[in-house]
Amino acid sequence: MAAASTQVAAHRVGDAFDYTIHGSMLQAISARSPLFGAVNQSGTPTELQGSEHVAVQQVSDQDITLNRSGQIVAVVSDKSVKSAGRGLTVVLDNGSIAHDTGNLGGVFLLPLPFLGDKVMNAGADLAVGARWTGKLGTKLYGMTARPKMMYEITAQHLMLGLDVFEIVAEGDAPMKEPVVSNYGESLGYATGVAHVTIRGQYDHVHHRMLSMDVEVRDQLKLTGPHKRSVGTVGDVQHYVLELDPASIAASSTHQDAGTIDAPVTR
Repeated sequence: MAAASTQVAAHRVGDAFDYTIHGSMLQAISARSPLFGAVNQSGTPTELQGSEHVAVQQVSDQDITLNRSGQIVAVVSDKSVKSAGRGLTVVLDNGSIAHDTGNLGGVFLLPLPFLGDKVMNAGADLAVGARWTGKLGTKLYGMTARPKMMYEITAQHLMLGLDVFEIVAEGDAPMKEPVVSNYGESLGYATGVAHVTIRGQYDHVHHRMLSMDVEVRDQLKLTGPHKRSVGTVGDVQHYVLELDPASIAASSTHQDAGTIDAPVTR
């Protein structure tokens, strides 16, 4: 099948994207503490529900400046905490986040690297079966570096009138995170490697993810401030991000300005 190409600017000042966010986090600890002895915590899941509005403020040949606002609700043991925030983010054309202010961060950053013009295969034309390696443009909590990922395009199809590629990416990231028991005792730091899996629906004309399913798993080694503070920590994070249908429809006429040379397969 022929590769796809476009002849239209992917982003314009005033473009806006509204994402919904659903997630869960679970941490299990098996350790020994100098104060409480054995610590065996299966973990209480934290459920997340949120939304984010992203507006393009400025576009140059090198980067995109975004104004962002959002809110998230975290639920643990039937207790909910709601928080809101704002941020200003600069995304380079290679998909890396060069600057971010505010308190949105974390999972809210996940779809932003894919707005870069050259984030996918260094800007080369895309086709089903293409593979390449590259670092994810952002990192999640506990990661000391951006994950190094292997990307693959697994399918191409129409979605709400858009020509979309299905993307699968897997990779690893180094971890170092503080660990606290249910008793409030600091157990030190857990270090190791996390495995990251991403599945997404990528709109290559507008350089954006329409949906993302992200899973992070790790089994870390715990080394505490005392010799007896040792053990393991396991983390499971799962996030689903989706672009609101209204945001997709708002830019549907933008695609008409470009040309797509590739046939679309179903």
